Amino acid sequence: MSDIFMPAASVWPLPAMARHILIADGQLLCCGDQFLHGNSVLPPDAVLHSHYLGELAGHACGVHLLSRQIDVDGCDWRGLRSLLGQVDESHFALAGRALQVVNWDGDHRFCGRCGSETEYHPNDRARVCPSCQLAVYPRISPCVIMLVTRGEECLLARHTGNRYSKYTALAGFIEPGENAEQALAREVREEVGLEVGASRYIGSQPWPFPGQLMLGFLAECSGGELKPDREEISEAQWFHYSALPELPSPQTLSGQLIRTFAQLAGK
Repeated sequence: MSDIFMPAASVWPLPAMARHILIADGQLLCCGDQFLHGNSVLPPDAVLHSHYLGELAGHACGVHLLSRQIDVDGCDWRGLRSLLGQVDESHFALAGRALQVVNWDGDHRFCGRCGSETEYHPNDRARVCPSCQLAVYPRISPCVIMLVTRGEECLLARHTGNRYSKYTALAGFIEPGENAEQALAREVREEVGLEVGASRYIGSQPWPFPGQLMLGFLAECSGGELKPDREEISEAQWFHYSALPELPSPQTLSGQLIRTFAQLAGK
């Protein structure tokens, strides 16, 4: 499937939806890799909340939080990560959006300032406190993901706690007051002890685990001694572009950064 998903900020009242995503206990109801369902699967007695997400190939899509996991012939309940690499980018983004909206809705039923029960904003995707007027929108955490390069080599790392995972690029959250380039330099210094010079922005990717926007860069190493911090990074090595280890999926921004570097270095 390669249909482009067109997201919507919010629509009240809800439009008639032809495609449905069902979520319960943090998992999606899937028939194989298919998580979009027709009207026949929707169980009205189990729906707690519904939200309009946007359109896919002209079909209005919605997500429904269920009070329980229902049994549907030929389907099972799956976590979002199991769909990574199994569905195309637009469908994965739609599934991630569905989970993020459901999580935002559940996490902000009560005001974090005064404790009053919140209400839906009449126009926007927001929950508003009727007592103190605090409005809470779905929150996205910006982070940087960077492939450090040194001529024809790139630095790949494994993260602590998942020692046998694939090698990947470094990454970290942007702190208050930082721009992306400052966060990039700080994270590289903290995680592996290296300094970076010029950086090149490659692209971005929403990453719904649980709700990041990843900004991807290639960054040239300018000095320092390679020394993984062992708290976040268990292992880090330089790899020549022609002898790379098993890479992350090309659907991930990390995989795209590494493949972009290899392509550029091989020219």
